[in-house]
Amino acid sequence: MSSLSIDTTSVSFALGEVLGVLLVVGGVMTLVWRLSGPWRRVSVPPRPLPAVQLAQLRARRRNIVVGVLALIALGGVAAAASSYNPEPRAADTDTARSHKEPSDAPAGTDHALPKRTIVAPERVAGYQLMTDQEAAPYAMPTAKPPVRYKRWFYDSVLDGEPDGVLAIDTVEWDPELAAQKRRDSLTQELRNFFAGVKAREVTSFPAGPSGGRLSCGYTNTEHGEATVCAWSDAATFGFLALADVARLGDAAPIAVAFRTAAERPS
Repeated sequence: MSSLSIDTTSVSFALGEVLGVLLVVGGVMTLVWRLSGPWRRVSVPPRPLPAVQLAQLRARRRNIVVGVLALIALGGVAAAASSYNPEPRAADTDTARSHKEPSDAPAGTDHALPKRTIVAPERVAGYQLMTDQEAAPYAMPTAKPPVRYKRWFYDSVLDGEPDGVLAIDTVEWDPELAAQKRRDSLTQELRNFFAGVKAREVTSFPAGPSGGRLSCGYTNTEHGEATVCAWSDAATFGFLALADVARLGDAAPIAVAFRTAAERPS
């Protein structure tokens, strides 16, 4: 999976935003203090004043400017605090699942994961699983996923040509995915995937009972345009490409159905 150069959901990016806000606030405060200098010092008194009254006037004006600076500082701190909103790394997310029994955490993860198995459902939403022999001519597409994915082909009209491709990867068998999930958020994982397949009009949809995040978009393949939906949670990443579904809103529930059927509780 390709990676974007900037993770806008990371702690470091959030800290950078906070620092940027504080630098702007500091610059505004410095500017206010310098521009108010002649007014604070009463360089040109409105009328001749005794030294004591002039000092009192200067003190009052200085206190006014200090009060304004204090308000700016408080507003800046509040703005900086509100801008600090990093997203948890994928491995640290609390993913809503229908399975209740946790298992021991596999190597490379930070907490227990649910017991489950990844299987290829025979039939989902009108799509029939193709046999290895039927899928053999299509098993090496130009944009094939990494070999660490488990992948299956599905046919909806039983004409011998695949109309859907399901691919799933989990941290149970993929240390690289485990490392990725400790590094990236769910949002960043999906951004990286859709950037890699050059998807358009990427839209978020409900992820279904397995939780996490799910998005769908359009991408071009060697056989024409297809819809592709990808999902991610604390322990899995998968996608479903459909050649015979034109609307993202129709593809999303099909992807949820495939995911629910393939990622089964043990």
